[in-house]
Amino acid sequence: MDWTPIWHQAAAPAFAMGLLAGKKKTVVFHVMPQVSGEKLRIRFSNHYGKKPYAIGGLTVWAQGKMHPITRGGSGSFSVPVGESCYSDEIPFPVAQGEELEIRLYYASKVMDSNMTEGAAVVYPGDHTGDKELPPARREGYKEQYNLYEAVPGMDQIDVLTGQPSKIIAAFGDSITAMNRWVKPLQKRLSDAYGGRYALMNAGISGNCLLYDIPGLMGASYGEKGVSRFERDVLRFDGLHGVILALGVNDAAYYSKKTEAVISLEKYASAVTDIVERLHKAGVRVIAQTLPPRIGFVKKGYTPEMEALRVSINGWIRGSTMFDYVFDADALLRDQNNPSVTDERYHQGDHLHPNQAGGTLLAQAYDLKQLTGEA
Repeated sequence: MDWTPIWHQAAAPAFAMGLLAGKKKTVVFHVMPQVSGEKLRIRFSNHYGKKPYAIGGLTVWAQGKMHPITRGGSGSFSVPVGESCYSDEIPFPVAQGEELEIRLYYASKVMDSNMTEGAAVVYPGDHTGDKELPPARREGYKEQYNLYEAVPGMDQIDVLTGQPSKIIAAFGDSITAMNRWVKPLQKRLSDAYGGRYALMNAGISGNCLLYDIPGLMGASYGEKGVSRFERDVLRFDGLHGVILALGVNDAAYYSKKTEAVISLEKYASAVTDIVERLHKAGVRVIAQTLPPRIGFVKKGYTPEMEALRVSINGWIRGSTMFDYVFDADALLRDQNNPSVTDERYHQGDHLHPNQAGGTLLAQAYDLKQLTGEA
């Protein structure tokens, strides 16, 4: 028997360094297991906190039945500063494709956070044990900035399986983190291979491969990809493939001030190093081209930035080091104006795929190329 992840998110510092996140709230979201199992455990992280934080309650609901999650036998517990820690192993059968509802009550401020679940809902107070949930409340600033409710502290859910899945990690920015192409691709893999493969989301909104974004807001965009690669990708047991989908934000930060850090040469060098490390470990590498960005920021996105994005895509398409090149740019762009995203495929901001765009990407993936199966 082995542990296989069914849900994952990469940890980043809380939005605005946690000044707006609050505490004593219950976040509720849903997970669709890609594999069946006999037990469940949940992993917590506290990479960015300077002190332990408190989980006041955590439950998993399946078929209307509540399953309390404990650590050290207690339903309320603290997460120490450090790498990560696991809950107790909870015995209950998890069925592939049978939705689980996760309810997490965080009783104190949590610095490790990510916004990967667009349908997540938050409620003031502890509602982990409620048969029926109260009306949800959404903060005004989240409406204004189109922000999801974060899932704080939790970074992985595992199930105990007879045959562990081969893990594919999607290593990207907001286009990955928003799950609009990851979730439908997860379903395709599950339907096609019956749990032999599990796709995990390792995206962080705003993330760059080469550049740590400065400032109060920049911290929530996570450590640059070359720094977080080991923790967020190589750490997976059973890692079989990695989808590299970082770089569109690097292009958007390119300037005379940053050219010592951001350039085609430095991007190619960093990716080459990552690919060599993965291939040495026997891991497949899938490169995803960078989609159009013009229109996302009306001011400040220069012709030089766009030229870098185009050059990076040319290098990806022409490279022979990747096991599979997935041309997201060619799929999403307006065929009559390839510097912008097709109006049918973005959420209104000219960058992030809407559900139609995400589905387009997920359906276009060649599963044999993705998995390496003949």
